Amino acid sequence: MVADPDGARMSLRLRKNVLSPAIALIWALATSGVHSQELTPSFAGVPAFADEFEYAPSPMIETVDPAFFALRETEVPRFRKSFYQGAELLGGYLLDTGNAAGGLDITFEEVRAGFAVPLGSLEHILVLRPYFRADHLNGPETVDLPGTLYNTGVTFFNRKQWSSVFSTTLVVTPSIRSDFTTDENALRLFGLGLVNWQCRPDLSLSFGAVYLDRTDLPLLPALGATWTPTPQWKIDAMLPRPRIARRLSKDGGNSESWAYLGGTLGGNTWAVTRDSGRPDELTLSDLRLLVGYEWVQAGNRGFFVESGYAWNRSIEFESSGSEIDLDDALFVEASVKF
Repeated sequence: MVADPDGARMSLRLRKNVLSPAIALIWALATSGVHSQELTPSFAGVPAFADEFEYAPSPMIETVDPAFFALRETEVPRFRKSFYQGAELLGGYLLDTGNAAGGLDITFEEVRAGFAVPLGSLEHILVLRPYFRADHLNGPETVDLPGTLYNTGVTFFNRKQWSSVFSTTLVVTPSIRSDFTTDENALRLFGLGLVNWQCRPDLSLSFGAVYLDRTDLPLLPALGATWTPTPQWKIDAMLPRPRIARRLSKDGGNSESWAYLGGTLGGNTWAVTRDSGRPDELTLSDLRLLVGYEWVQAGNRGFFVESGYAWNRSIEFESSGSEIDLDDALFVEASVKF
């Protein structure tokens, strides 16, 4: 039998150009740790969600393997490579849903600016953020509340990476919280200290404490976990500010948008002067459930808007030690960074 050289060459090309890539693809899928996968056409600018994907102009296989994410994700940088880190304007309104005469509505405005100082390298930075905030109170008529409460100070933030899996976070904010009529007990200190453990590529655990310097809640534990099961989801189960976020869109390392559901503690403590002329300490407190939308742009730019429901609201003066309960409220807040 005479061998067909053309047929042999065709068989060789078939094995080289078709079978080998097919076998390689099957092997890659079998060994990649994929336990769920979605074949989606992915193009630049196509909506995705969470910590960033670089899209190729051809279909790709999206997996939930954290190692795969680490290779494919392009982070949107939150900091600028400069001393000036930008500014932020915030505002909001809280509407009491109860009796108009006995309710308390609150409007606030706040302005912030950010600055960064390298501590030896760009991987170890001290961030300074001066701010000024004013809360305007409307009601209730039976309580001698000041018309406006002020909060101004400087936040110092530092995060240090000690190893590939351990880091620390430190936040300290000395501030003046008062109605600007008294300086007695007006100086306040907020502090947060955390030890962070990146136990898996998609999971980090944090342990520490937060010092609020409030009359009702001076010190709280700060603990929880941050889980990123896919680039589209981020579950931040950190007390006292838990949040679940879903990424809606992403443009490489330029920008991304998120929708989120969360909860937080509201309120604060201020030094005030009563109608009698006596200095006192006023504490407003509530619990909040909120939903929001955030657009993040490279270089600490973007905006957010959120709204929600506030309950367990109260007013307390330190001198009397008694609480005045308030009705529940609806609120909306917004911010723009530039």
